[in-house]
Amino acid sequence: MVLRTAVAVAGSVLAALILAASSQAAPLHVLTHDGRTVVRHVRGLPPADPLPSRAAAARAERRVSRLAARAAKTKTTFARTVQALFREGQIDELTYDAASDAAAQTRSLLRKVPKGGRKDNLQDILDQVDSLAADGEVTAARVPVLTEIVARNNEYWGGSGDLLSYGARVSFPGSRIVWQYYPGYALQPQWLGTFGFANSKASSKSLKKSVTADTTETLDEALTLATPRAGGIAWESFFAFSGAPPVWVSAITQGTAISAYAHAGAKLARPDYMADATNALGVFKTPPPEGVALPQEGGVHYLMYSTNSKLLILNGFLQALTGLFDYWQLSQDPVGQQLFDQGNSEAAVEIPKYDTGAWSLYEGVKESSLSYHQLVTGFAQNLCDRTQAPMYCDTAARFTAYETTPPEMRIYTSKARTKKSVAVRFRLSKMSRVSLYVDGTPIAGATLPYGKHTLSWAGTRKPGTYTVTLKARDLAGNTAEVSKDITLRRKG
Repeated sequence: MVLRTAVAVAGSVLAALILAASSQAAPLHVLTHDGRTVVRHVRGLPPADPLPSRAAAARAERRVSRLAARAAKTKTTFARTVQALFREGQIDELTYDAASDAAAQTRSLLRKVPKGGRKDNLQDILDQVDSLAADGEVTAARVPVLTEIVARNNEYWGGSGDLLSYGARVSFPGSRIVWQYYPGYALQPQWLGTFGFANSKASSKSLKKSVTADTTETLDEALTLATPRAGGIAWESFFAFSGAPPVWVSAITQGTAISAYAHAGAKLARPDYMADATNALGVFKTPPPEGVALPQEGGVHYLMYSTNSKLLILNGFLQALTGLFDYWQLSQDPVGQQLFDQGNSEAAVEIPKYDTGAWSLYEGVKESSLSYHQLVTGFAQNLCDRTQAPMYCDTAARFTAYETTPPEMRIYTSKARTKKSVAVRFRLSKMSRVSLYVDGTPIAGATLPYGKHTLSWAGTRKPGTYTVTLKARDLAGNTAEVSKDITLRRKG
């Protein structure tokens, strides 16, 4: 590989560094000082996490409800656990007061806020921290970030903030942290968006005071909410998601954070920031569930969710490698090089498995949505710009071409019987909305993934030759059409 320094390529990959999968700005709900919500459009926010299935969401909700009920029964609630930590001398009085006040305010708001979405979200956040306490996950080191989660939800739902839909992003006055709405868990820190913003500022060439302030204020605030993990520091998530029970960390978040602190350390001559980046490497050295380093045949895969080692997501893996590469180049730390190399070796094995020949796979089985396809394409291009490695450059080029390549279809069915339903069998090259027509009349339609499928036509009593047409529109809006004559014959 021909390696280029992270500093040299920062300008050319800025858009991807801030995790913008497209040029469109994303909405951010900004809570104002008077409690109102103003929606602003901000470039650099990544797409929302894929909406979990109803079954997965229901399982997570049942788990929280069960643990919250156990907390109430055993009195192992968040408030009582914090009190015990204070009595044991594990947290100071200031930390204890903030945590107990936040929990008390939630209980007070629950008595005052009328029934509806705001009250439900307040109850969800109280159930969440109580369930964590019942599960033994409320430690002294986690009290500050959990307190912040409770307090910010009190601030938003106790006021006149808008009701939110899944994936909505929120920011608060005087804070640089980006939050995201997860139904059942209310507002949670969105670390990827937070560090994506910081990384875009830290890696830019500008030395304006405003850019420096954006960088330092974001990174300094994020440090106050980091927790010790895997022999270093990490930014943890406290809710169940994608089959990952709490408390988990993410390679994509951690990799972006490492890149942000390393760029800030180099650009601003801040060795403390470079030390923070080094301190955040722990999860990349540690296997799951504590860390994200999953040994594989070709090297090491860095997990999107540390507590779900079965879910191997390509876009998160590639962005983690980008962060490790940036850190290595900026710090010249051989540990950073080792961590990048072992992930890079595994990427060479994995990337072909995520390429269907017409689209990308999200986690090795299901196809990416359009936004996630664009995201993984951008991450592959990032690594191409840095390493000049053909596996990244060729992948980025192919994935880019897939966005303008129409779907391909092949109809297999050619004969059928009268008076019976006709199964029209066909192969589809990429996820598309497919519609079935018979002699120009619309019959059926469905959104289907790549592979072999069947759409059914009720058929007819009259024998003869009928023209079957399939029309497809893929996720990027490309269209295709294919027709074939099917002969219907009477039995016998």
